[in-house]
Amino acid sequence: MTFGEHLEELRSCLVKAVLWLAGGLLIGLFFADSVILFIQQPLESAMAKFQANRALFKLGYDYESDEVKPIRDFLMEHSLAAEVIYTIPDEYQSLTASSISVPKLKPDLDDATSTPEADAIVDSSDLAKLLTSLPSPDLLQPKVQFRESNTGLSTLKIEESFMVWVKAGLIVGAVFSSPMVFYHLWSFIAAGLHSHERRYVYIYLPVSVVLFITGVVLAFFLVLHFVIAFLLEFNGSMEVAVDLRLMNYVNFVLLLPLGFGIAFQLPIVMLFLQRIGLFETQAYIDSWKIAILVIFVIAMIVTPADVTSMVALAIPLVFLYMLGIVMCLFIPRGRGLGSDAYDPVS
Repeated sequence: MTFGEHLEELRSCLVKAVLWLAGGLLIGLFFADSVILFIQQPLESAMAKFQANRALFKLGYDYESDEVKPIRDFLMEHSLAAEVIYTIPDEYQSLTASSISVPKLKPDLDDATSTPEADAIVDSSDLAKLLTSLPSPDLLQPKVQFRESNTGLSTLKIEESFMVWVKAGLIVGAVFSSPMVFYHLWSFIAAGLHSHERRYVYIYLPVSVVLFITGVVLAFFLVLHFVIAFLLEFNGSMEVAVDLRLMNYVNFVLLLPLGFGIAFQLPIVMLFLQRIGLFETQAYIDSWKIAILVIFVIAMIVTPADVTSMVALAIPLVFLYMLGIVMCLFIPRGRGLGSDAYDPVS
């Protein structure tokens, strides 16, 4: 084909890939709500555990002991947080029903979560009489109570939830449409390859997909829980309140598995560099100390700024580096990529 015909073929493949991606987006938007709820589950479980531990710690208990396990499980199950209140003794209570007013709000018929009532307001003059009748603040009676803590994701912009919904739909749509998108892109690339070069892709592409999915699954179902727990504990040790934003959390959840999936391509990259003659197997073996240092630097870059996720990525990469050496040693070397040879298909 001429250069112009190659460009026309590229344009045709890109248009078809974009159309498949648009169709996947329509499907993804249908599941976007479920996806957002699903990725919040690790955060909700970690927050419930963190709040229960913090409540017991403030009350002077060792939250890791078996004695407080029943109350700890109860707090986690109901997402309860402890707070200390000071009540005024009954003999000094002088408020009446007329002292308290509850303003009525017009309920929003389009919002199922709206409440028709606001918080009670105490008349300022009656409240002043109550407080001045109390001879000493030492008479206030401290009490511990547990309240439901609905600390979750919040938004600071009115359009933020919609943008997250679209982003989630786009990601789900990209996953659904990826086979056909890659098919059209690959059909353009395969036209310029020899048959032995196409065979490399048919062999290594499934391995690359398996490694990518393994990294994503490991990051989401295992590492993410430890990372969130570590970050919550770290904020708690500094007595810093955690106000979680929906956009930031979604980006965080997407960044961590994506970094793991890309980093898990290490054995394939090592094998590719060895096959094209850029590195020899013995060089991989002799440079293992430098490789481990580079692995930890890469793990620091592609993961969020915490030690837990960095170590959780670096340790599997060390084993994958060893796997790459094994693949270079025992996978038979065929005709090199880019080498000219008789192609019976042509």
